[in-house]
Amino acid sequence: MTRSLEPMLDFFLRENGELVHINNVKQLALIQDATDTIQMTDEKLIRAATPLHTGDSVDYRDERYLITSQVDQNEKSCRGRMRKCNQRLALNWNGQVKWFDAVVEARTFSTETGKVISMPEGNILVSLQDNRNTKGITLSQRFYMTHQPFKIVGMDRILNGIIQLNCTLDSINTAYDDVENNIADKWKYEIAHTYALHINQGTIAHVLLNETITLNATATDNGNEIANPPITYTSSDPSVISVDQQGQLMGIALGQASITAKLTYHPTVLSTIEMRVVEAGTHIYSIAITGNPMLKTGQSASYVSHIYDHGVEVFDQAVEWSLRNRDDSTPIMGSITASTGTSVTVKAGSSSGANNKDLVLTATLVSNPSMTIKKTISLKNLF
Repeated sequence: MTRSLEPMLDFFLRENGELVHINNVKQLALIQDATDTIQMTDEKLIRAATPLHTGDSVDYRDERYLITSQVDQNEKSCRGRMRKCNQRLALNWNGQVKWFDAVVEARTFSTETGKVISMPEGNILVSLQDNRNTKGITLSQRFYMTHQPFKIVGMDRILNGIIQLNCTLDSINTAYDDVENNIADKWKYEIAHTYALHINQGTIAHVLLNETITLNATATDNGNEIANPPITYTSSDPSVISVDQQGQLMGIALGQASITAKLTYHPTVLSTIEMRVVEAGTHIYSIAITGNPMLKTGQSASYVSHIYDHGVEVFDQAVEWSLRNRDDSTPIMGSITASTGTSVTVKAGSSSGANNKDLVLTATLVSNPSMTIKKTISLKNLF
């Protein structure tokens, strides 16, 4: 691009210009790769009939650039060199976090020789637009880039419109830094949130063909239940099981699908349940055992099996009971002293070897021996 083009600039802009946004204002500009000896990665030349200034932001082909050179200006046009912003950084002022598009490099050019100057290992140079937000940047302020912390150790404004920050690698502060989201000192001014989501029907459940059931999900924040949490539900196969955003499922066809519940505004927090569509009349049994999970050596306790069909307790089924040491060692540090089809009495061993041992009590459904449930019982000394 030479000055001989000046009289024809309007024509070239109309014929070859591209729409860009300069400081968020739509403009026509001519863009070409920088091809001189001071070529940098993702560096381009920009020419426009409207004023350009060092530090202007340019949005070009879905990327943001920063004009990093002095601007060559004449009566007809302005020309400058721009570099693509390769990082987005968050700076924190006492809890007020602001994000900035930046040009970050681990090497730079000497303005005297035009040669590459490598920066010390762990150091980077950050170029930002010099504006009312960046004017508040101070030495020793910290920020994160690609989950690594940096500290500002030097600043200069050699170019009007650009602020350059010399930064060095810093230490991660797990108590205060939100490392995952690249925000330094976030938890110094905010409460850290630990979210959890749980579908209360367990990990496997059933729905009858052409019938509906509603999932019951509980969300917590730092262990405290959230009232009316926004949850997004999805089905891995809507042709088998459909689900709406209230968690209501319908069995569409025989088969199974995974239903996933996610916290709408924290989609990495989720819970999944395998749902099976079965025909009416099909028995789907499950078992639960109630009773004390700890026994004193030499003492006895009773345990009861509860049998459910499609989640509704039934009383026409029975179980068989068995007992073993959790580590499968012998002799067994306990015994079954009495049992029925729904209850059992377990006595803990009285020998010194029984202390701190674990027993496993197993209930097996008589009508379907593949259906079992286990309960661990910890043994402790009487005194």
